[in-house]
Amino acid sequence: MTDKDLALGESSNPLVLPAPDEHRGSGEFMALVTYRPLDGGPVQRVAALGRSEQEARAEVHQYVRAALGQVQTMAPDSPAVRTFIAAASHMHDLRQALGALESADNIEDATVAGHLRVYAVVAYGRTYGSNARADLATFIDMAPEDVALTARLKTTRNKFAAHSENSMTVTTPILDLQKALDGSISIVQVSGITVGTPMPHPFVADFTEMLRRLIDQLQTALQPLKDVVREDLTVEQVAEVFVNPKPLQFVPAPVAEWEPSTRRPAYPASHLSPVHIDTGEETFNASLTR
Repeated sequence: MTDKDLALGESSNPLVLPAPDEHRGSGEFMALVTYRPLDGGPVQRVAALGRSEQEARAEVHQYVRAALGQVQTMAPDSPAVRTFIAAASHMHDLRQALGALESADNIEDATVAGHLRVYAVVAYGRTYGSNARADLATFIDMAPEDVALTARLKTTRNKFAAHSENSMTVTTPILDLQKALDGSISIVQVSGITVGTPMPHPFVADFTEMLRRLIDQLQTALQPLKDVVREDLTVEQVAEVFVNPKPLQFVPAPVAEWEPSTRRPAYPASHLSPVHIDTGEETFNASLTR
C-alpha cells in the first residue's frame, strides 16, 4: 500500500530504523509512520524515537492514535469483561501449543523437535483443570473426536510430559563387568540407560489439526462475548475512559522479586503489569487476540 492509498484515519505500518546520529541522545531507534487525517487532508508523516525498536514503535503509534482521536485503554470491570478474559486467555495457550508443533516440523535437530512437541502437550494442558479460569470446553463445543484426543493428551501430559510414569520413558541399570586373568569378575561401572520413546507422528499430526480447529472455534466464540462487553458499557463509561484512559503498561521489576507461587491477580488489579527483567534476556511474551 502506498501513501496515496491510505483511507481516512488509516496509517501505514511503522518503519523502524537506527536513529540518526544527531538524535541518538534521545533514542537508539526511530519509527516512521504515515497517516491520512480524518478531515481528508494531505498524508502526514511522523517519527518517534525509542531506546528499543519496540519502544520507538509504541511511541509513534501513540502519537498517531492521538492525532486521529483514538484511545486505547483497559476495559472497565464487569462480569462480561471477566468472561471475555477467561475465554480469550485460552487463545494464548492454543497458539503456543500450535507454534511449538509447527516449529518442531521445521527444525532439523530431532532432539529439540521432540522437546517442542512435549512442550505443546504441556501448553495445551493449561486449557483445562485451572484454578484461575474455566476450561476451554466451557466456551466452545468440542467435536467427539477432539474430546477423545484431548483425553489421550491429558494422559500423555500427566503420565509423560509433566511426570514420568508411563512406558514412554524407561531406565535400565547396566553393569560393565571385567574378568581378570585369575578368573575373578569385578564390576567396573554401574550405569543407567534411559530410553525415551517419542509420541507417534500420526498422533502429533492429529494434535496439530485439532489445535487449528480449536483456534478457529474459539475465534468464532469470542465475537458474541465481545459484543456483550460493548453492549454492557454505558455512554458515560465510554466517555470516562476516553478522557481518563488506563493503557496497559509493562513496568520493569527486579528478578529477585520473582516468585512462581504468586496467584494470577483478579482483573483489574492495575494497569501496570510488572515484567521481571533479566539482563540480556527476553523475559516475557505477549499475544493479541482480536
